Amino acid sequence: MKFCEVSGVTDSGRSGAQVPGKEPAQLELVDIRDHQLAERSALRLAALAYDYGDAVIIRDFKDRIIAWNRGAQKMYGYSEEEALGMNIRRLIPKTPPVRERELIRLPSQGRNPEPIETMRRTKDGRILEVLATFTVLCEENGSPVEIVSTERDITKQKLAERELRRLHTRVVSAQETERRRLARELHDGVGQILSGVKFRLESLPGKIALSGGDKEKVLELGGFLDNAISEIRRVSKNLMPSELEDLGLEPALRTLCREFKSQAGVQVTLRIGRIPKVVAPELALALFRIAQEALNNIGKHSGADMVSVDLSCKKREIALRVRDNGVGFIPGGGRPLNGRGIGLGSMRERAESLGGGIEFRSAPGVGTTLEVHTPLLSAGGYAR
Repeated sequence: MKFCEVSGVTDSGRSGAQVPGKEPAQLELVDIRDHQLAERSALRLAALAYDYGDAVIIRDFKDRIIAWNRGAQKMYGYSEEEALGMNIRRLIPKTPPVRERELIRLPSQGRNPEPIETMRRTKDGRILEVLATFTVLCEENGSPVEIVSTERDITKQKLAERELRRLHTRVVSAQETERRRLARELHDGVGQILSGVKFRLESLPGKIALSGGDKEKVLELGGFLDNAISEIRRVSKNLMPSELEDLGLEPALRTLCREFKSQAGVQVTLRIGRIPKVVAPELALALFRIAQEALNNIGKHSGADMVSVDLSCKKREIALRVRDNGVGFIPGGGRPLNGRGIGLGSMRERAESLGGGIEFRSAPGVGTTLEVHTPLLSAGGYAR
């Protein structure tokens, strides 16, 4: 069966079949089945959006709300009658995030930005954190006419994330305190004991008569003690590098790269840009530990022979990048190659605990790049 729209037009000026005593007429038949199906589809989509759990809001380019679903009513407290015709800016806090203001302009330019985290104000004045996605609706000629936003309340999720970061910060602080204690005990306790034993051992030939074979054994034992003392100093330094506390991040990174090059036999290039003379201790420690863990993973798993470490600062943000030319791995692709995932989670948590982020770019056979960006927490001005 076909549905048709019938329209009649008199056409006295045209020839054709005529009914005696009547003016000629032209009939136009239009198949409207597709039109009806499209209308039904639109109604189904509208009903689905209305009952959707997230807030679905449509506004015009004067920021007036023209559609408001049940999810929006539940999330923001305004009934549909209250919301229709209301300016969308009533939902936006007085000091919205910078990106929010940018996104209000982007749809008017016919572009759909990526989902963002932003803020919304409810009818009773509460501030919600939401994940918002914007879509521009256009006319057939491409002219934008309306903006659809789908908004999900992530306030509880963000509170949980902040609590996890706070707990992680406390755990890291406790770990660093314990590392300092162990470093001191190794250096001042075990290290001093071994140094005393070595001193007494070296004094034996002058106090008692030793055969040639016994003297060789004493010298051999002395060599073992030297190795043990050196290893204790190395472990103590890794637990808490003195340069980081005494001189700051830049000297500590230089020492770290120099020692890694010596121990792993890998060519290391360190580049340090214009950074503050004094970086907040918690930031300096986090960046140092991330670089340390990255180099440790490279030495154990990558098979690289070239590594670059870059530290830079731009627009109140500090960035650390560690790159190698090793075997690479598959980020997020299940089990990393050669167990490379050890320590990656710890590095991510350190960066996120400071309000930053970390990115891994890698593929088998092309090496790995680790990049960290965190807000600059400085205790001094800019250097150089």
